[in-house]
Amino acid sequence: MASTEMLTGNALAVERWETKTWLEAIKDTAFSHMFNRGAVYFPEEFKGTDFTGDSLTFAYAAKLLNVPIGEGGTAYGNEEALNLGSHNMIMNESRIPVLNPNKGSIEQQRTKVLFGEVSMDLVKERIAELLDHSVFMQLAGANPTSVTLDGTTYSGDDRLHVQGHNTPVAPSTNRIIRAAAAASDQALTSSDTFNLTILDFAIELAGRTRHPLKRLKGQTFDLYISWEQYTDLKQDAGSAIQWFNIQLGHIQAGKPNKLEDIFDNSMVCAGVYGNVNIYVCDRVAYGVSGADSSVITTVRRAVLVGKDAVSYGSPFGGRPKDDNVPVKYAEELVDYGHKKGICANLIYGIKKMQPSNGEDIGVIVISTYAATHGV
Repeated sequence: MASTEMLTGNALAVERWETKTWLEAIKDTAFSHMFNRGAVYFPEEFKGTDFTGDSLTFAYAAKLLNVPIGEGGTAYGNEEALNLGSHNMIMNESRIPVLNPNKGSIEQQRTKVLFGEVSMDLVKERIAELLDHSVFMQLAGANPTSVTLDGTTYSGDDRLHVQGHNTPVAPSTNRIIRAAAAASDQALTSSDTFNLTILDFAIELAGRTRHPLKRLKGQTFDLYISWEQYTDLKQDAGSAIQWFNIQLGHIQAGKPNKLEDIFDNSMVCAGVYGNVNIYVCDRVAYGVSGADSSVITTVRRAVLVGKDAVSYGSPFGGRPKDDNVPVKYAEELVDYGHKKGICANLIYGIKKMQPSNGEDIGVIVISTYAATHGV
């Protein structure tokens, strides 16, 4: 059986369509926000027609550690070799095909639902889901055996579609902190919820380790918490420093506050504390059991993010303002034009920056109990 594949219009029209889809898909994502803030490292080697292959390895030189040589000492023969490690990331594709009755069919005649337009809107939403889940699962080092996200269950190799096509690596030794100093995610109890105290501990950890996190623009960090953790933060009444009291003080002083206005930079924001911008995202990764790698839906892994926390790559570019983007579209007419299929092909890779010879470069995981409330 022969079939005819068709693209809508000429190549330039398709490119504009793809660019619009990409920019609309990512404009309100945490992924785009991280890109604009400097938390995403974009290796230029991945971009351009001269690059071939689906993986890239680049070097990382760790901190020098030898004791300096003092007066009367001999430098020759006591030199320190560079500690060169590497970071490797992979690209692959996620395809999103949709088949609908075409214009002129009796199915389209029976409804005012414009199948093509609705499909395109849903494809944009799907792309945003994949990107946000990927960046949060990478940052959190979350690799459960199976997980249900936005109504879809992923297991086995299917998980790579929500892990940026790179298997997440567990947080390095000095890059994870849990409420009440719990030894594992499964050890967290209902009293181990998110508050400003544990954020203080994470800020301390970010500064005192051998490789401190590098700050983002404005000498700040960004913290991403789940909606459950946001509720726990607002309701906290037992910590020495409480979010509610800070916001109430702003109201009394006539200053902007996050009790009345929760949006900032197009994202839900719980405010700024200790030069940390606190953002709320529904796709912050779930906890993972250290015993059997099962998902723990009553635990969330918030992430404190600094510069170059994750790497991202695509042969087509794809930064928020790139002219060429990692989404490519194709259309196909089926059954002599009675049905029309569209397929979005997303080629990309996302991976947490964790070189082979060092700690995670730009993230600290804050794991707390975070069950839903009021249900």
